[in-house]
Amino acid sequence: MNQLQKEIVTRIIKDFFKKRIYININNVMSKLTELEKQQLKFDWRYKGVSVLNLLTEKEVDKYSAELERIRRERQENDEKGEWGEYDPYQYPHKESDILKELLVHPKIVEATELLLGGEIVGLQTWSYFKPPGQLGRDMHQNIFYTECESNEVLNVSIAFDNHDPQNGSVWYYEGSHNLGVLPIEVDDERTRTNPKNWRNERGKPCVMPEGHSFPFVEGFLRKGQVVFIHSNVVHGSESNDSDRFRKAFLCGYLKWGSNFATGGHMKRKPIDVGSAKIPQLSLDL
Repeated sequence: MNQLQKEIVTRIIKDFFKKRIYININNVMSKLTELEKQQLKFDWRYKGVSVLNLLTEKEVDKYSAELERIRRERQENDEKGEWGEYDPYQYPHKESDILKELLVHPKIVEATELLLGGEIVGLQTWSYFKPPGQLGRDMHQNIFYTECESNEVLNVSIAFDNHDPQNGSVWYYEGSHNLGVLPIEVDDERTRTNPKNWRNERGKPCVMPEGHSFPFVEGFLRKGQVVFIHSNVVHGSESNDSDRFRKAFLCGYLKWGSNFATGGHMKRKPIDVGSAKIPQLSLDL
């Protein structure tokens, strides 16, 4: 064996052990159990919606209190009356390092990488408060707004309260992630019920195929659970007819390298969540 051959063999051996070490480290660092991974993938494939136990009630109380703090601060500083008392909150992670912990939560990031099949970036965060009496969200597909390819983007919603149909939980059509992008039907009168600075809640529902047989699934989440919603799943919510709030913290994630619409309202930019290596100029800092 000549010197060149020896160098090649040495390099191959080093690369082999580097990969072994990398794989072993990843296995040790995994935040999801094998059972959780299997359940996430099964539900994603057949339903288009996956649920994961994430936070204890005590942990939720910490984040909920922080969300309430910045909501009150928004109201106190809103001299022009731009926001209603319980309007959705856009990009709360920018106002609070505590809430940013949810955007980069290791279990959420790992689960999203698993479901989207690669490295990811954050895309947006927002929060709903949904007090008693507040209207719901018309049925829609997230892909309509982000304009990605199927399964290149997903939204997660972390329950800050117990969510059920009485307080306006999110329902969905099981298996509707197999549909393409559906047309929408504009209802001008219903669009007038939207918050001043949050105009896509109502009045632009998507139109389901005539005679479809997708099962309608009502939403039930325990406080501290997180739901992962496929880009194409048709979902929505009804009004809150209870005497309870239905608070939620939401994050959008994108498979790194995918194209997306920035949006005139959200003005999306990639957010580093510790998964993909993003050029500094591309980041939403």
